[in-house]
Amino acid sequence: MLIVSDLDGTLLSKKTPLSELNRRSFERARNLGGVCAIATGRSLLGVTEELEETFPIDYLIFSSGAGIYDWQDKKLIHQRNLDRGQVETVHNYLQGLSREFSLDFTIQLEAPDTHQFLFTPENPENSDFVARLRYHQNHGTPLNTNNLPRSASEFIIIQPPHIGSTVFERVKNDLGNSFNVVRATSPIDTQSVWIEVFHLEASKGNAADWVRRRHGLSLDHTCALGNDYNDLQLLSWAKNPLVVGDAAPELLVQFESVANHSESALAQALEIWLQKIKR
Repeated sequence: MLIVSDLDGTLLSKKTPLSELNRRSFERARNLGGVCAIATGRSLLGVTEELEETFPIDYLIFSSGAGIYDWQDKKLIHQRNLDRGQVETVHNYLQGLSREFSLDFTIQLEAPDTHQFLFTPENPENSDFVARLRYHQNHGTPLNTNNLPRSASEFIIIQPPHIGSTVFERVKNDLGNSFNVVRATSPIDTQSVWIEVFHLEASKGNAADWVRRRHGLSLDHTCALGNDYNDLQLLSWAKNPLVVGDAAPELLVQFESVANHSESALAQALEIWLQKIKR
């Protein structure tokens, strides 16, 4: 059995720390022979600052699939980055689109250093973008035409709620055949729309399948738990997908739900998965 869970909004949040029951659920699954992973939009650094080294998982899928980290051996084992040509293509596209929409974005560096980024000029009218720059101020560098990186893990375009969906659909329509364009809800203000542009093969679902194939596991024994739009590819990949009870409304329509994330949802999910896989 392969269990892959999202982190923020699924296992924990600003107001809800990761519960001991969720931790014990990972331990139980591994003791039963399962392989456990967390798949998150956070950088590797962002997760290692949150979870202790002995946390009971086997893999960390970070930056939404741009990198896979062996949690037990403490090493990067797989990555999917944008090369220089792709970085230039997306950057030039966004520069052009900025004539129609006011776009604020960052370019995250390649795995494993996805916490480091270049950023467009600070826009005081985009409070979520400003808050992100402030929060990660030690890792950001102003972007200019002379310091485009040779490779990158992703672009993150941060848009206010009233225009975010429109911009996402436009970017997905224009770039979706060549890049993986993913929507996420801001973990900062929980309202703004983050539009993330990755290598076409970089996704939580593809990274989870890479782990599955590494262990020779059946797709029938894949389990996923999520809460937001950026979990859609993971949930669609898994044979046994579940979402937390306070997931995005669109996900609650598509997938079976369990308890809210603040109620140790992973524990309930594990019981359901064990019963399904026994049959």
